[in-house]
Amino acid sequence: MTDKYRVVFAGFDSSVSESAAIEQLSLKLKTTPQKVTAFTQGKSLFAPSEKTKCLKQVKLLASFGLHAKLQSAESNANSASSIQNSKDERILEALDYITSSLIRIEERLEELEQRLPSQEIVKESKVEDDWQEDDLFDELELDPPPKRSKKVQYGLGVVLIILLIILAIALAFPELVAF
Repeated sequence: MTDKYRVVFAGFDSSVSESAAIEQLSLKLKTTPQKVTAFTQGKSLFAPSEKTKCLKQVKLLASFGLHAKLQSAESNANSASSIQNSKDERILEALDYITSSLIRIEERLEELEQRLPSQEIVKESKVEDDWQEDDLFDELELDPPPKRSKKVQYGLGVVLIILLIILAIALAFPELVAF
C-alpha cells in the first residue's frame, strides 16, 4: 500500500507579489482565485495522492512563486480520529457525572422522605394462618400505602428534566462544554 501525501502551503517567494501569484495559479489550474486564497490560508487545494504526484504539484506551485511542502495524509486522519475519541470520552464523562448526580439526588430524596412524619406502623401479633377460611381476609384492615409528598416528586422531575437538557446541549454543542 502506498502512502498518501498532501501538499501544504508554506509561504510566498519574495520576488513575486501574492495577488499576482494567486491569479496566475488560478488561471493555470482553471479554478477560482478564492480556492487558491483558501489554499494559502491552510485549506487543501489538491486531493491526497502519491508522493511523486505531490512532488510535481510542489514544483508547479514553486514555478508560480508559492512555497509548499508535503504532509502525510495519515497524520491528518489520525489527528481527526483522536479528536473524535477525546469528544467521545468527554461525553462519557458527562454521562457518568449525570448518572452519579441522579443517584445522589435519589438518595437525598429517600432521606427527606424518611424524615417526614409517617403514620405509625402497628405491629400485628402473629396468628396461625388458616388459608381455607375466607373470613381471615375480611378481618384484615389494610391501610392504603403512604402518599409521597407532591413537592418532592415535582422537584425530582424538574431536576431530571434540567439534567437531560444539559446533556442534550452537551451532545449538540460539545465545544461549549469545558471539562
